[in-house]
Amino acid sequence: MIKNIIDPDSLERFKKLVEGVSRIVITCHKKPDGDAIGSSLALCLALRNMGKNAIVIIPDQLPQSLAFATEGIDYVTFTFNEKRAGNIIRNTQLILCLDYNDIDRTDKMSPLLKESKAAKVLIDHHLNPAPVFDVLFSFPELSSTCEVVYRILREADWLQYADKHVASLLFVGMMTDTGNLAWSSSYPEVYEIMARLMEYGIDKPYLYKQAMDTVPLNSLKLHSYALLNKMTVIDDSIALIVLDKSDLETFHYKTGDTERLVNRPLSVKGVYWSTFMREDPDCIKVSMRSEGDFAVDTLCATYFGGGGHKNAAAGEFYGSLAEAIEIYYKIVEKVKNEK
Repeated sequence: MIKNIIDPDSLERFKKLVEGVSRIVITCHKKPDGDAIGSSLALCLALRNMGKNAIVIIPDQLPQSLAFATEGIDYVTFTFNEKRAGNIIRNTQLILCLDYNDIDRTDKMSPLLKESKAAKVLIDHHLNPAPVFDVLFSFPELSSTCEVVYRILREADWLQYADKHVASLLFVGMMTDTGNLAWSSSYPEVYEIMARLMEYGIDKPYLYKQAMDTVPLNSLKLHSYALLNKMTVIDDSIALIVLDKSDLETFHYKTGDTERLVNRPLSVKGVYWSTFMREDPDCIKVSMRSEGDFAVDTLCATYFGGGGHKNAAAGEFYGSLAEAIEIYYKIVEKVKNEK
C-alpha cells in the first residue's frame, strides 16, 4: 500500500493557494533533466485540467533527448524569450518550484522569482531546501520529484485531473531519475506508483526508447570518443572522464549530448565510482555515479557545491578545469586512504 507521507497542513495550504488563483507559473532548474521536465509538465497539465491558467517556464534550452516529452504542450524557455517570461512571472499569482532546492538553481530568471510577491511552493526531492518557500514538499528519500507530484495529486484527491499524458510524463521522470530503477528505488512503493501510472495505458516501450535509448549521432560519437580517449581508470575501480571545450566544439555539443555518459564506466566489473567533468562556458560541470554503499552525494556537496542522491549526484566548480581535476585527485587519495 502507498503510504501517505504528505503533511496534511502543508497539503491543505497548497490546495487553498491553488483554488484561490487562476494564473500559475511552474519552474524547474537550469539544464533540466527528465525529472524536472516530467514533473513540471505533468503538474501543469493536471492544473490545466482543473481549469487553471498554468504554464511552465524552463530556465534554458531543453535537451534534445527530452524534446519528445514537450510535444503538444506550450511552454516558455526563459533564455529564448526573456521578455515574455518576465511578464508572465510578474503577473502570476502563484509560483511552483519543482525539482530544485534553491531559487538560485533557476539561473538568470532567479531575480524575477525572488522579486515576485506571489506565494512560492517547493516540490522537490533534494537535500537542504532553502528557507524561502511558503509551502514545502521536500522528500530526499524519494526517487524523484515526479513521485512527489504523484503523491500530492493522490492525497489532494486530484488524480481525477490526471490522464494518460500526465501519467506518461510522471513515468518518464521516475524512470530517468532512477536509471530505469537502477538506483534510488530500493523500496516497494516506487514500483506501486509506477504500476498505478501504467494503468492509464501509457506506452512504456516508447517512453523508454525515447527517454533512455535514443541519442543524436553526434552524441553517440562524443560518447565513443570520450570513452576511448578521455577516460582514466584508477586501480581498476575509479573512473574519470574529462571533456574540455575543444572536445565539445569538435563534436558540435548541444545540451543533453553527454547525458548518461558518467554511467558507462560502472558497467566495467570492479568499477564502483565514476566521475565526469565537462568544461561549460560558465563553470565545470561535475557528475558522479557509484555503486553499493559508496556515497557520492556528500562528495559533490562538500567539494563541488552540489548534491543529489547516494549513488547519483552532481555539482559545479567555478574555476579552471585543471583546478577541478586537481581537487578530484585529492578526493581520490582521501577516499583510498580511508578504505
